[in-house]
Amino acid sequence: MNPFTMPLTSLPRLFIHPYVNRKWIDLYRNRQLHRLVTHAYNNVPYYRRLFSKAGVKPDDIRTVEDLKALPITSKKDIQQLAPKEIVSRGVNPGNLIVRKTSGSSGESMIIRRTWFEERLLQALNYRAMYSFGLRMRDRRASMVLVREIHPNDNQILLRIANMFGLNRRLLLDPRQPIENMLKVLMEFRPDILGGYPGVLSQVAERSVELNCRGIRPRLILTGGEVLTPHMRKQISESFSAPVFNMYSSHEYNLIAWECMQTGDFHINDDGLIVEVIQNGKPVKEGERGEIVGTNLHSFAMPFIRYRLGDIVTKGSSACRCGKPYATIRSIQGRMLDYFLLPGGRMLHPYEITTRIRNIAVRWIRQYQLLQERKDRIIMRVIPFDNFPSRKLTEIENKISLIVGKDVEFRIILVSTIESEETAKFRVSRSLVKSEYDNIDWHHLSHMQTKNSTKKEY
Repeated sequence: MNPFTMPLTSLPRLFIHPYVNRKWIDLYRNRQLHRLVTHAYNNVPYYRRLFSKAGVKPDDIRTVEDLKALPITSKKDIQQLAPKEIVSRGVNPGNLIVRKTSGSSGESMIIRRTWFEERLLQALNYRAMYSFGLRMRDRRASMVLVREIHPNDNQILLRIANMFGLNRRLLLDPRQPIENMLKVLMEFRPDILGGYPGVLSQVAERSVELNCRGIRPRLILTGGEVLTPHMRKQISESFSAPVFNMYSSHEYNLIAWECMQTGDFHINDDGLIVEVIQNGKPVKEGERGEIVGTNLHSFAMPFIRYRLGDIVTKGSSACRCGKPYATIRSIQGRMLDYFLLPGGRMLHPYEITTRIRNIAVRWIRQYQLLQERKDRIIMRVIPFDNFPSRKLTEIENKISLIVGKDVEFRIILVSTIESEETAKFRVSRSLVKSEYDNIDWHHLSHMQTKNSTKKEY
C-alpha cells in the first residue's frame, strides 16, 4: 500500500479507536511502525545509514518493544542535512508543505509533509478537541502566532466547511495590544477560546478590569507553552469556563491532551509512539525523563526515535478514565530550561515553582525565573496590590534551600514582564549555556522522588 495515500483510508479507523480496547490500538501501532521503518530503510538515505550502522533490518522491528534496537536521533543530527538525505525518494521536496520550528534552541528546523499527512495529523488534533466538547458549528478564537499558509497547503476542505457554516475560526495575533483583542472577541463571541497560556492569562486579567462580560466561552484550550496552576485559575475564573491543556510539537503535531476526569494526559498513541527515557533507558511510572518519539504518520520526512527535548513524568499504561490510551502524568518543560549550577548540578525550574505554588496563587499576578549566572537566579514578580513585603523573605528563604548556599536567589518586583518575539511566555529562562547530555540524572531522580505527586508547574 502506498504510504502517501494511506492517511485518507486511515481516518475512519482512527476515529473509532477511542472506543476500542487497548489490544486493537497496539496491533495498529505495530503494523504502522513496521510499515514506517521498512519505508524509511528503503527510501530515506539518512535512516538507511543509521539502521545499517546499528546492524538493524526492517524485519527486526515488528513491535513497539523492538524500537530500542534503533539509535536515537536528535535535531542536531538532521537539521543540517540536505532534503535528499532526509526526504523520501520519489517525493519532490518542492511539492511538500514546509513548517519551521520557532528556533528557541538557537536554530530552527524545517519539517516537510505531504498534504495528506498534514490533513491526517490535523484530524487527530480535532479528535482530541471533540473529546473536550467541540462542535462543528462552534465559533473558535485562537490567540496564537499567525503564520502564512504555505503555498502547497491547499485549503479546499476548510473553504467547503466554511460554506456550510462549519469550523468557523478566528486567529488573533497575540503581539497586538490586549485591548484590540478584547474588542474583536466581544464582537466575535467565541464558543471556544484558545491560545498560549501566558497570553490568555493577560487577556483574562484585562477583561475583568474592563468588565468585558460579553466574552463567555464554553471551553478554553491552551497549548504551546507551560500552563501553570496560577494561569489556569486566573483564566478559568475570569471567563467562567473550564481550561484544558493540549501538548503538541511541530515534529509530531498532537502529542497528548488532558484527561477531563483524571488530569493526566492521554498520549496520542495511534499517532505516535512516545518513549520516556533516562540515560537511554525507559523510566518507570511516576519517574521523569525526556521524550523520544516516533511519528507513525510522517513518511515524506520520517521522525523515528527523535529526541524532542522535553521533560515529562511518565503515567500509567492505560488511563484510569477507561480510554485506551497510555498517559503522561505531567509536563515539566524543555530540557533547555534546566539551570546549570556550580559544581555541575542541574536544576529544573519545576523544583522551584512547586515550592511557592500556594504563595503564588494568593499574592503573585505573574512571575518569571531568570538564571543570570551559574551562581545567581532572580525571580521577576508582578505582585497583587496587597502583596505583603514579608512574603519576599519567605519565598527567598524557601528557594535558597533548594538552590544551595553557593547560589544567590533574589526577587525583583516589576510592573511588566515581556513575552518572547513569538508571543509565547517562558516561565523560566537561563542565560547559562548547557547541553542536554550534561543533565545530572542522579540529582533529577532524587528530586523527582520528593515531588512525584506534583502535577505541573
